[in-house]
Amino acid sequence: MRRSFVVLLGLAACGSDDPCEGLSTCIQVDVSSDTVERIDHLELDIQYGQNHAATTTAPSGGGTVDLPLSTAVELDTTDAIYVGIVAAGKLSGNVLGTGAASTTIEPNARATLKIVLGPVADCNNGSRYCGGDSLAGDPNTVYTCNTGGAPVSRGTCLGTCQNRPGQNDICIADNGPCIEGGFYCGGDKVDGDPSTLYRCMGGVGVVVKECAKGCVIAPPMHDDDCR
Repeated sequence: MRRSFVVLLGLAACGSDDPCEGLSTCIQVDVSSDTVERIDHLELDIQYGQNHAATTTAPSGGGTVDLPLSTAVELDTTDAIYVGIVAAGKLSGNVLGTGAASTTIEPNARATLKIVLGPVADCNNGSRYCGGDSLAGDPNTVYTCNTGGAPVSRGTCLGTCQNRPGQNDICIADNGPCIEGGFYCGGDKVDGDPSTLYRCMGGVGVVVKECAKGCVIAPPMHDDDCR
């Protein structure tokens, strides 16, 4: 599969021009809030398939924009792809609210995600959580808490995401067992962090290294590896 990429367009008040006009594969992101009136930056963390992107957009003319608002995420993909987006609305550098939504989109199709910015959850900066556990996000994705912006995705779990109070949350593998000596991303036949590469030893995963750009799950009978 060709690697996908995303392009984020500018912010516009709801009811203005179609943000996806002229684009092939596009997600319209509608952002609203009961507690946030206006922002000057919208920070998005985007998990799309096994890929990840983080980006920030602002009103084209500067200043602030009132909520509700819309923006667009353009994807270049040849396959149906899962997309999970976490948003953080900011004003003068302060995070006023966060929210999340997800969908699956086909090539050359359009979709709409509605994200409601709510109060910022209380997570420990740098710690890892399943979405919905002390931070906004998809409950089957592991995120790093980022108190200065949107939570940062580390990857979506193949199985389930396990809340572990007092420890980093992890993906639980449900497709094991692993093959002795094989290499696996966390959650693929071994429990662990989806952006960490493990080696199967004695039926469990032993950390090899954290993957700075994410861990890629390979086809059967091939080792997973860092991107």
